[in-house]
Amino acid sequence: MASADIAMLTTMDANTHTAAQIFEAFQRDGAVIVHNMLSDDVRSQLRNELAESMRDTRPGTKSSDTGVQEFWGSNTKRFTRLAMRSKAFRDNVLVHPILLGVADAVLRPHCASYWMNTGQMMIIGPGEKAQWLHRDADNWPLVLGPGERQVTVSCMFALSDFSAEGGATRVVPGSHAWDNFERKALDHEITQAVMPAGSGLLYSGTVLHGGGNNTTTDTWREGMHLSYVVGWLTPEEAGCVGLPEELARTLTPLQQQLLGYRCYTGDAKAARLWTIDYEDIPTAMNWE
Repeated sequence: MASADIAMLTTMDANTHTAAQIFEAFQRDGAVIVHNMLSDDVRSQLRNELAESMRDTRPGTKSSDTGVQEFWGSNTKRFTRLAMRSKAFRDNVLVHPILLGVADAVLRPHCASYWMNTGQMMIIGPGEKAQWLHRDADNWPLVLGPGERQVTVSCMFALSDFSAEGGATRVVPGSHAWDNFERKALDHEITQAVMPAGSGLLYSGTVLHGGGNNTTTDTWREGMHLSYVVGWLTPEEAGCVGLPEELARTLTPLQQQLLGYRCYTGDAKAARLWTIDYEDIPTAMNWE
């Protein structure tokens, strides 16, 4: 953080900063804002391809679980299956070179390969209250803790401007390095990822964060979350179930791997995982 008293996030630009500079800020603070991660053309294509889903998805969850309801929010729209819904997501977001570079550096020391944890639209509506602060690695509590291996990396892409009043993501820079993950963040340790459309908030799976309070009366914050998880853990989203086989066959091996259409292999310490007849999925399905 830039100050010991007031939390701040480092802001960089994909057009002027190197991958090494971006990763240095990510490692230090657990999160970094990167402007211009998406071009205007890609962002426009994403919004066009997802427009129907963004319009027709109803706010809130269908779950009867009160914890899910609280976490989700009553006026927040969420949906996945982005690889099926959007070519721009498949070609420009799923394999974004900056996010892949961070994931390679953070996750590959602990796995042979990683795959998509979830690709999810998170659209915060007017009047939505702030989400509780959490760590994405909370999904796998047995591997979460200070000093433990990193298992997930995320990016929140802004498809619309992220303003403080519109619900920009709240972040606690440096919380990934705390000795005690049970302690609560103090008010002065919390900041918001205010950023223009096309930017991305890259953040560690062990940094505290959460959706912000949308105090507007007419603004929907359009956020697109993409995260990766080590290949030996179960992802949040059943990526391959949400993508038809005929479409998966047209993708590159990397896209197939990230979406769960290839097995986990290559690690001398692990068996082959996620197979069919103990074969890689394309081989078992006679794709090649």
